[in-house]
Amino acid sequence: MARKLSLALELYADANGTVDQRYIDQMRNQDSEPVPVDPSLPRFTLIVGPSPFTMPRGWEFFLTSPYEGATYISTVLHNAGYPVRIVDVRYTPNPLQAAYKQINEGTDVLGICTFEDNFPFCRELMAMVRDAHPDIPIICGGSLVTSVPAIFMSDTDCDIAVISEGEITILELMESYARGSWKQDLPTIKGICYRDEKGNARRTPPRGQMMDLDALPRMRLDLWPQSRSPLGMQPQVISSYSRGCKMDCSFCYRTTPQVRAKSPEKMDRDLDWLKTQYGVDFCFFVDLTFSSHRGQTIEMCDVISQHDLRWTCLTRCADMDVPRINAMRDAGADIILYGVESLGSEVLREARKGSSENLTVRAMRTTFDGGVRFGSLLIVGLPNETEESLSHMVQFAEQYNHVTRVKYLSAMPGTTVYRDAVQNKMIRTEIDHLNWLSVEQALHEDEFLNVSGLPEQVCRDAYKRVYDAYQPGPVMDFKHWPEHFQYFHPQPADGTERSTSYSGTGWRAKWSSAAAPLVPGSERYTLDKVADAEVAKVGSTLMDCGAKKLAVEA
Repeated sequence: MARKLSLALELYADANGTVDQRYIDQMRNQDSEPVPVDPSLPRFTLIVGPSPFTMPRGWEFFLTSPYEGATYISTVLHNAGYPVRIVDVRYTPNPLQAAYKQINEGTDVLGICTFEDNFPFCRELMAMVRDAHPDIPIICGGSLVTSVPAIFMSDTDCDIAVISEGEITILELMESYARGSWKQDLPTIKGICYRDEKGNARRTPPRGQMMDLDALPRMRLDLWPQSRSPLGMQPQVISSYSRGCKMDCSFCYRTTPQVRAKSPEKMDRDLDWLKTQYGVDFCFFVDLTFSSHRGQTIEMCDVISQHDLRWTCLTRCADMDVPRINAMRDAGADIILYGVESLGSEVLREARKGSSENLTVRAMRTTFDGGVRFGSLLIVGLPNETEESLSHMVQFAEQYNHVTRVKYLSAMPGTTVYRDAVQNKMIRTEIDHLNWLSVEQALHEDEFLNVSGLPEQVCRDAYKRVYDAYQPGPVMDFKHWPEHFQYFHPQPADGTERSTSYSGTGWRAKWSSAAAPLVPGSERYTLDKVADAEVAKVGSTLMDCGAKKLAVEA
């Protein structure tokens, strides 16, 4: 029987048409010979907005690093001659006003990066721009708009929603806009939702994923504003060699579900560029399953080993063995992050993880024996979790002190968990839920949708114990601290000797997590305001989340 796909079917298309190939060839050619910036072309401003997420000690670099999505969109436009600016307000105290001010400084076309947790920021920024500059077209791209394009077209001032990958689509859109032919062209541009002359939302056929990632340009990190800051570019970057994932976990949303990979030769060129141009010395490879295929993993590690990098990556417990861990260690891997999520067999089955406790333990021992650190990514509150299985996961975390991240289950738009929560009336309205996601900080005092049915106190106690079992992140000497970061939960306990031998004693005595401040107005979106009372009372009554504290401070 054919596998039933859980994500929207249009995400499984391939970008293999004649128009697609023209822009793929253009990207490839302009990477070698970029077109000089033409000031007569429309000026494109790309907004990277805030996220409420905290990161554990040693991972703070992730909150400020340049990342691929925004960088690739900006780079392909820059290489095609467009005047491009990235406006990064991820760690600005009032990101809405900061973004709006910079938009006013010279924008002909506005692009906004959407994430699962920045919907209110996107909606309010678009409303401000539309009110003051009704003629500036607004293009939204990224994971959130891809998962719920209808909401963006019905409940925001978005003009065009780009679905899935955006590199080909943004080139076609901007070329059409520059020649003044959007009216005729938009119905024929694949992979978008747009407004017709009457303001009605229209959907075009899917664009699909690029088959050949070697056509992607080398990332122009100097388009990020931090390249012009006193500290210059930070030496950490977020990158990948592949897109997509062979798995179909119930809680995970992927804008590009089909697996595509760069060639080793392309990977070599990209890493050489990042090293020589920007001094990158640490890379977070965000491939969803870095070590999925043994031969490919070893091949990529052979490439990475030539560039004197420390790095981390994401992978599955089922995708680790001695040859892979040896190759990863020899290539400079500091810590490998594994999607453990839970140890309960019924939990893992319902989540479609394709894993088990035995596989987790085997991967952990293989990783430790290989001389690399093992990082568990855990979720509190998955469906089918019991007090016994949750207690077992806590004991596992405390015994090995190998945790990198724990969070309460999030019902991410577009996922099976999300659809089930809507169907079961745990989500009052989709807009309410998108607003509420903007206050999730990944702290144990967060509010949560209690889909497991466990007592709130049980979930919070488990979260706190797992949280305290964190190990140090890979960049303890991070130098690019934003002025306005906030710090959370000092923790005098150092954990195991493995942690202190890595980072010294007192490594988290001043703080165990850090993040940008919550966006002003976040107090409007606490669970008691956006959910039915019976939902709020089982996931938000015992502690005050950051947004509730913000309301008190105001």
